Amino acid sequence: MKQLVYLVPVLSLTLTGCSTLGVKSNNGTVPVEDVQAIGALKPSTQQEPGVVYLLLTAELAGQRGQYQEALKNYMAACRLAPDAHIAERATQVAVFLKDTAQALEAAAIWEQVEPANPAPHRIQAMLLLKQGQTADAMKHFKSLLSQPDAELEHTLIELVKWLNTEIDRPGGLDLMVQLIDQYPRMAELHFAYALLASEQGEYQKALEQTGQALALDPDMNRARLLRAQVMSQMGDSVAARSALRQALAKEPENTGLRIIYAQFLMKSGERKAARHELDRILKKEPAHHDARFGLATLLMEQGQLNQAAREFESLASVEKWRHQAHFYLGLIEARAGHLASALSHFDRVTEGVLEFDARVNATTALINMGNLQEARQRLVGIRSKFPNEALRLYLLESELLVRNKAFSEAFDLLSEALTDLPGQVELLYSRSLVAEQLDRVEVMEADLRAVLEKNPDDANALNALGYTLTDRTDRLDEARPLLERAMALRPRDPAIMDSYGWLLYRQGDLPAALNHLRQAFGLVKDPEIGGHLGEVLWVSGQRSQARKIWREMLRKDPGHGRLLRLREKYPEGFR
Repeated sequence: MKQLVYLVPVLSLTLTGCSTLGVKSNNGTVPVEDVQAIGALKPSTQQEPGVVYLLLTAELAGQRGQYQEALKNYMAACRLAPDAHIAERATQVAVFLKDTAQALEAAAIWEQVEPANPAPHRIQAMLLLKQGQTADAMKHFKSLLSQPDAELEHTLIELVKWLNTEIDRPGGLDLMVQLIDQYPRMAELHFAYALLASEQGEYQKALEQTGQALALDPDMNRARLLRAQVMSQMGDSVAARSALRQALAKEPENTGLRIIYAQFLMKSGERKAARHELDRILKKEPAHHDARFGLATLLMEQGQLNQAAREFESLASVEKWRHQAHFYLGLIEARAGHLASALSHFDRVTEGVLEFDARVNATTALINMGNLQEARQRLVGIRSKFPNEALRLYLLESELLVRNKAFSEAFDLLSEALTDLPGQVELLYSRSLVAEQLDRVEVMEADLRAVLEKNPDDANALNALGYTLTDRTDRLDEARPLLERAMALRPRDPAIMDSYGWLLYRQGDLPAALNHLRQAFGLVKDPEIGGHLGEVLWVSGQRSQARKIWREMLRKDPGHGRLLRLREKYPEGFR
């Protein structure tokens, strides 16, 4: 029996931080300051011959998207007349362009002009660290941590983000150890180490460091919160709850902290307690939208969809929550079978982390409404906007076509997908199943062998190829080792048991075939397995049992291809 494996797209939505070193970009463009920045220059700099011209040229180039030209002119102005504003701008553009050498040069000039400003130290430290110049980077970190107004918390958070995304794991943690050796009494540094350790899955180190931070500063509630989060990730919900309650005892009026506690209770399945915390917040602050969103999602989890919908509708006019509110309203309408309304809500989610999910759900709504052509057109558009999700979208569209028995179109689509994403195992496997429906056994075999070349222990591919060789060819000696390997990998899989039983029947071992087919049918009453079992029973002379199974399976699936072929082959078995 061929086992159809549908790869359902699952999105894991996580909140991640990415250090930009002060450079904020949007859609791949660097921010361009207007010419008023020239007015902020020192009078002596404004009078420097050529400086104003270089800045005007640089900013004009930036507005046109000619960032390399902009950087060249900013750097020339920076070298000609050292000025904090020019040096900062040159640093920003160089970092955006990933020109580390010029970013370091500009930041060094910036530091020279403003030695007390922590920003150029922070940028140089992180860029040097990325280049592997740890000793030089440490000099800047020490300078930062020694300055009384170094924006310590911001500096350390930026450092953690940078280490987590740009530096290999051992290297980042080693740097934190070096800094703590220099400043063992700095609670914020222990907290930063704990944060980095938790991001990298080093939970025991994170607990140790939050403990150190709290020993140095018992009022550091963010360390207590991080400790609770780590405990929760380690599966110790009792300790996590205790840490959160301690934090609340320290700051009982901290609404944000109470929301975190409510979220923890929701994740722990304590919905009644979570509802109590959220109601407490909303009673005090009825316009607290974060708490209302938490309440709406809680009501949805509890199946109180009408109440949840009312809460989400109240949030649909709030800019922060508008897209998420429409997404969940779409889910509620879809559950109620109101597909047109669901589609309307999903289509209003035009940005944010849920946009992809909303577009896919809108496509699903169209499919269920029977609008196959529009659904396909939308999937093409989604692939264009979310190229990183192309694999899942190709699989979703091919599944849509298969369900509608448009096998030729599905085959062409999967072939196109393999041109875009050559060698993808999921695409090869999916195309092999479609090829079998089109009697293109040679393509099916080639695709499955390509899958097995990459993953020799892929039980689904072993089973699919072994079954096809058994059912569609006389190459039974080739099929046997494939199915035996699949059986060894998944001995209780009914699809594989069915394939192996069918092979034994084709090889003439009827008792062993019946044994495997009966076991498979006992696990799942599938028409394909029932068809095989009935045929072996019929040939074995147990015709009343065969007739009973065939009739039962035909009632279950009147259009099943194998059963219809069996009815033509053994008409008396279906009377």
